[in-house]
Amino acid sequence: MKREYGGKLIDVAGAVDLHCHPFPDLFPRLADDIDIAIAARDAGMKALLLKCHHEPTVSRAYLVQRMVPGIRVYGGVVLNSYVGYINPAAVEAALRLGGKEVWMPTIDAGYHAQVHGGAGGYDAQKGGRGGEGIWILDKEDRLKPEVEEVLKLVAEHNAILGTCHLSPREIVALVRAARNLGVEKIVVTHPFFKVPNLDIPTLEEIVRLGGMPEFGYCTVSPAWQYASPEKVAHAIQTVGASRCLLVSDTGQRHNPLPSEALRIFAQTLFEKGVPEQDIEQMIVRNPADLLEVDAAPPTIDDQARTWAAALQDPCLLHEHDHVPHSPSDVAAR
Repeated sequence: MKREYGGKLIDVAGAVDLHCHPFPDLFPRLADDIDIAIAARDAGMKALLLKCHHEPTVSRAYLVQRMVPGIRVYGGVVLNSYVGYINPAAVEAALRLGGKEVWMPTIDAGYHAQVHGGAGGYDAQKGGRGGEGIWILDKEDRLKPEVEEVLKLVAEHNAILGTCHLSPREIVALVRAARNLGVEKIVVTHPFFKVPNLDIPTLEEIVRLGGMPEFGYCTVSPAWQYASPEKVAHAIQTVGASRCLLVSDTGQRHNPLPSEALRIFAQTLFEKGVPEQDIEQMIVRNPADLLEVDAAPPTIDDQARTWAAALQDPCLLHEHDHVPHSPSDVAAR
């Protein structure tokens, strides 16, 4: 049991963070996959979902899972230019390899480019390709065929669909189509971030259609302050905690590590009037249900041996096989 010093402390034991940004990345980051996983594990968290704007994280998550015991680590794919935009082949590969979420375009979305003055980066996050970005609707406001193909793959694999940096109009169309095509798990990515910056009526409509808003610490962080904690608390009370998620969305240098960011965010919302049981619903039960963590098969439990082998000096292993190649080698022997 954790100590409390004069008031209720919200605990992240058992929590699941569906949205964090470790290094490697083209954007500067605070820590890498292993550092973030160890910190989350040591905070008592149950699982992490790694996200990168520039490459799939499925293989990265697999390797971290082998090296860090005591926490589940998952990956997915973001449909930016680096994987061919809305690319069903990239989606199929990621999902068949164990990916858990398919995110629509982020920094390469047309709406992102419109709001930020170009694709590929924003604010202190620089390093992308740039350009005008892409839109998921055609001139008749219909989903492009490749988007529908991606939705069918997400439904087939029972994966999570993330709406990301699309425009409000695109998000509504996407969620409606996804539900019609059998997608069960739809996450509305940081709805109060600069993109998409949804208003409450639109957020309510998307929730009625089947989307789950994912509110992130990054949105309310001191560096960006795109929304206040009070606004997030009001939105949760409006649509209901059973339909909401809390995530860190951190990994940036100006924010705490994801596990601590999630704790701060949860504590802040609790102090803004969100009940403790609702906090637990949004950081423990809802995200765990989306990832189906409790139904996952056991992980390979050989981390100690794996680390020992990785850290072993090969020169010591093969010292008896050493063949001298120079006079100094002969003298040393």
